[in-house]
Amino acid sequence: MAAAVAVLITVLALLGSVSCQAGSRGGSPAPAPQPPAYPPTILPPPTYPPSSSKPSPPTSQPPTSPPSPPPPIMPTTAEPPAYPPTSLSPPPLVISRPEPPTYPPASSSSPPPTISPKPPTYPPPSPSPPPPLPSSPPPSSDDDAAGKKLEVGYYESRCGPHVDVEAIVRKHVSSFDAGMKAGLIRLFFHDCFVRGCDASILLDPTSDNPQPEKLGIPNFPSMRGYEVIDAAKAELEAKCPGTVSCADVVAFAALDASFFLSGGDVDFAMPAGRYDGNVSLASETLPNLPPPFAGLQQLERMFADKGLDAFDMVALSGAHSVGRSHCSSFSRDRLPPGAATSDMDPAFAAELRANCSSADGADNTVAQDHETPDELDNQYYQNVLDRKVLFTSDAALTSKKDDMTSYLVRVYAMFPWLWQQKYAEAMVKMGSIEVKTAATGEIRRECRVVNSRP
Repeated sequence: MAAAVAVLITVLALLGSVSCQAGSRGGSPAPAPQPPAYPPTILPPPTYPPSSSKPSPPTSQPPTSPPSPPPPIMPTTAEPPAYPPTSLSPPPLVISRPEPPTYPPASSSSPPPTISPKPPTYPPPSPSPPPPLPSSPPPSSDDDAAGKKLEVGYYESRCGPHVDVEAIVRKHVSSFDAGMKAGLIRLFFHDCFVRGCDASILLDPTSDNPQPEKLGIPNFPSMRGYEVIDAAKAELEAKCPGTVSCADVVAFAALDASFFLSGGDVDFAMPAGRYDGNVSLASETLPNLPPPFAGLQQLERMFADKGLDAFDMVALSGAHSVGRSHCSSFSRDRLPPGAATSDMDPAFAAELRANCSSADGADNTVAQDHETPDELDNQYYQNVLDRKVLFTSDAALTSKKDDMTSYLVRVYAMFPWLWQQKYAEAMVKMGSIEVKTAATGEIRRECRVVNSRP
């Protein structure tokens, strides 16, 4: 009974939260009118005659008549709370800051063409911490202002009436398979969590920077989607040169991938106006990207560092209902040799062991959602409840039975439309992390290299 009440409270809290620009791509739905308070408030009548704010100066003459008694105090009716209540606030997050260990990547589909002769081992053989380097800078006041200036329909007045920027990106996304679309959602996530949504993940290695983000352990060789961004950017440069940032192309592609993989059920307006960054360091990927073996407190801390709360974290985790993962990303902590996994369904664990075994030592891949592997839906949350998920970070969402994250998993498993709305809101919110401005970024002519300096 208590669990059912908690789930109901969570639903009411979600329904009462501020809605984002979800719905059709045309813009934001009008907010629902709030009902008046009932019963209506009865205001007290004014006191007559009005009293003076300053006391009268004393006089030497005594008053000729006794002072008039004060007027009777009229009773007032206290204002009752508005009904129905607007929202219920979730309990505050309890966040600690353990040091994140070095981690294996969460992958989406089959790897892209190899950039180096031999990819690194997943996970690294020893949990050595990354070398000390400058971490992703906190958003400045300029970056904060830029995030607020992101606009829906940003390019409608910048490329002319005959160039539909978002339609061009959508066309290229639609031409690729489900695995590539899943990779585009992951590409957006990994870009935004390292130096903000600035397309720094797209930069290729150069002699000046041989280790960009795309060669970091969480991204190489598992990251996919680069060729989709290249194709869309090339057409945009031909029709509207020097105007559309690579960062916005990545954001639009993630929106379109979500739309197609959900069969059109996830559809929202993605604000734009980002600029492209000029810095990309592989060494910044491990400290900023949540590892697949993270526990609940570490996940909450790493999302909070990016301005995202537990509601955003649980909603975005639903993207694990699409794509594939390398077995090395979860086998060490979830399928230890010679031991049963305590928090995984035994039959599911046995199936994973069979699919991950390889006579030649190959790092096999498995679907992240064994039920609907190519559909972006709320099946993921039922999988979490059934203990049929790959990563420790997935199972961690219900590791504390009375925590808000556990209630959210149950709510999203029951109400797909509610998860779709909250996922859309979280994608828009994530898309405004540390966005660059003209003062701190550029519009790249090619997404894989920074513009040449004069």
